[in-house]
Amino acid sequence: MRLNPPQLHRVLLVSSLFFPTALYADGLADLHQALDSLTGTTAISATLTNRFTEKRGEGKDLKEQQGAADILLSDEGAGLQITYGNDVLYAMEEEARLKLEDEDAPTPTRDAVNNLEASELKTILSAATNLKRFVQKASFREEEEQQCDAGRVRILTFDLPLEAVISNKKVRDYVNDFDGQYHLWIDEQGFPLKSRLSFAGDGRAFIFFTMQAESQRTTHYEVIGDRLVVMDRAYHSAYDSSWDKSETRGNETLVLHHPAPTPEKGLLAQCNVPAADTIKS
Repeated sequence: MRLNPPQLHRVLLVSSLFFPTALYADGLADLHQALDSLTGTTAISATLTNRFTEKRGEGKDLKEQQGAADILLSDEGAGLQITYGNDVLYAMEEEARLKLEDEDAPTPTRDAVNNLEASELKTILSAATNLKRFVQKASFREEEEQQCDAGRVRILTFDLPLEAVISNKKVRDYVNDFDGQYHLWIDEQGFPLKSRLSFAGDGRAFIFFTMQAESQRTTHYEVIGDRLVVMDRAYHSAYDSSWDKSETRGNETLVLHHPAPTPEKGLLAQCNVPAADTIKS
């Protein structure tokens, strides 16, 4: 019998009273049990805002653009519905028109929208399954505890293989060096609070082309009903190659319309983890 999130919370709470040390025995197992309980069926509606700044080139050729777009997301049981407001659609159409006149014309709204694929939008509203697959690709290194405002949390640290970040096998063949790490904060029951992904690598294509790349992404989660929802994600990426150089910083923020967030602690995985976290490398 599979327990739903409220039932799982009660079982773990009772267990912690009688077996307090067992609760922290295996954070990875607790994580998998918590993720399995989040089946993603709760009706949900929210607005996602993506804002970014991109710099491309250097010196006199440096170009910078800022973009933003609001996207309405909903899943009432019939599947993911994605709605773009008229202001976003008008801005995209205007940018497409200007692009015909000048191929170097900036397209900030189109870029803000294109950065979010449908598959990624789905995982924002229901992240549990995707997070479990990602963790299964990683190599677990260690677990440590940290105290925060809402109580004690655990930090799970993983080493990332190249295939966890780059799915295209042909692209992986051009990578020479790669280093990736993943840190995941979980609460007492194993529900995710926050994650931080970082990687850096370099490679070469043929004889003439070289490339260096690095990326960091910090994500905050909240449990809404039986969904693991991405409430906020800050990202930064940079690459330098033989033909181009760019840097992108951005933030994705979700505002729930329904169901409304609840201030309760525990199951909802609410914990104010400090921004400047101390993590073992």
